Amino acid sequence: MIKVTITNDILNSIIEIELNRYKISLVELSQNVLNKLRKNSKKKSSYASNKIEGNPLSEKQAEEVIESDERKHYLKPEQEVRNYFLSLNYLEEKLNNKEKLSKKLL
Repeated sequence: MIKVTITNDILNSIIEIELNRYKISLVELSQNVLNKLRKNSKKKSSYASNKIEGNPLSEKQAEEVIESDERKHYLKPEQEVRNYFLSLNYLEEKLNNKEKLSKKLL
């Protein structure tokens, strides 16, 4: 069991984050901007998750691999990043089609 102490500074930071999240939720963004933000978020997740697992690619290299020709032959580290990004796209598509998450789907 992990024991955590929440200090006043931590609590104030959490409150500030929540207030900013609320303010952002009130902003109306165009579909184009939302799509760009979503794609950027998936790129960063693909990079970060693979980096945690020991992938040697830099964030710039990971982005280049994601944006490059899908028919190209990739080295294993590059393919890991591409596969992660493509799996996020696949899950998003399934959720947009109102499909339920299941072990089989995952």
